[in-house]
Amino acid sequence: MSMTREEIRNLCVKSLEEKMVGTEAQNIDNGNGFYRYFFTNFPDLRVYFKGAEKYTADDVKKSERFDKQGQRILLACHLIANVFNNEEVFKAYVRETINRHRIYKMDPALWMAFFTVFTGYLESTGSLTDEQKAAWMALGKEFNAECQVHLKNSNLPYVH
Repeated sequence: MSMTREEIRNLCVKSLEEKMVGTEAQNIDNGNGFYRYFFTNFPDLRVYFKGAEKYTADDVKKSERFDKQGQRILLACHLIANVFNNEEVFKAYVRETINRHRIYKMDPALWMAFFTVFTGYLESTGSLTDEQKAAWMALGKEFNAECQVHLKNSNLPYVH
């Protein structure tokens, strides 16, 4: 099934309707919930969160750090979904994301892996259809492709 950029955008945006950012308790929980899911299901990746390497989902739930981080990750997902049909803006945002994450020395394969984690989180909350998951994975494939090009052009490790 091949989708246009506009179709991918619309499906991804629709999947986020119940995962809105904001200052209300439910909005904060939306983002924190992503990290509870992440820390429970991908404990090996906790190493990228200095000081929280041994956190459980309960620790994350009580953490102001992950309340804030959750809002940042949801905002990023809303942004990439909403600008996906504007290819140059999308690519610029991907490059900016790489630039902000350089200091963490992340495995370059994690850029694509993120979309498996994120769609898993949305699925776990009942907020994702199969078509929306396919759209997120298509978006993720393009996100990752631009990541790898930018990493290579920046003389950083990248997936060949």
